[in-house]
Amino acid sequence: MCSQCRKDWHPHIYRQWVQDAPPIPIYSAVPYSPMAGKILLAAKEQGINAADHLLVQAMAHSLKYFLHECGGDFFIPVPSRNAVTRKRGRQFVGFLSEELSALTGLAVAHNLIHVKKVKDQSSLDAIERQQNIYHSFHSKCFLSGRAIIIDDLVTTGATIRESVRALRASGIAVAGAVTACFAEPLR
Repeated sequence: MCSQCRKDWHPHIYRQWVQDAPPIPIYSAVPYSPMAGKILLAAKEQGINAADHLLVQAMAHSLKYFLHECGGDFFIPVPSRNAVTRKRGRQFVGFLSEELSALTGLAVAHNLIHVKKVKDQSSLDAIERQQNIYHSFHSKCFLSGRAIIIDDLVTTGATIRESVRALRASGIAVAGAVTACFAEPLR
């Protein structure tokens, strides 16, 4: 982690809404930028602890506001594809969720699973992302309480929408989502 990246990493609070029925609040801490991209990749692909720490710090900042304004009872991390998990050696967002759990005492439910093969979404536009991820998640079981979806980055909201769809299909109430970074504007 370069000192400039650590110096320029200043979590704030950004609130957005995925227009669903009902709308879902998404709280994020850092706008996506080249520097934020480097930190995300350093954490996700290289497992650099300092980058993990910066992401957890940003998510904890967002989460503090989210819990105060929206509430929530447990975390549900957005799962990585199985091949990506094998390559990285960990469920990246699951790891971040466990770190948030240690800070807050809220439980983590690894309840979402992939049931359809999806492409890497980084090169897809908003419509392609929505089509790619549509009906790709399944919730393993009903959980009582209000779920907080955890993800590292929100760009179009397609992954959050699909997570909400799968959880609601199992009868799980969704309070909203918390991410470290967001692409501006939510497209």
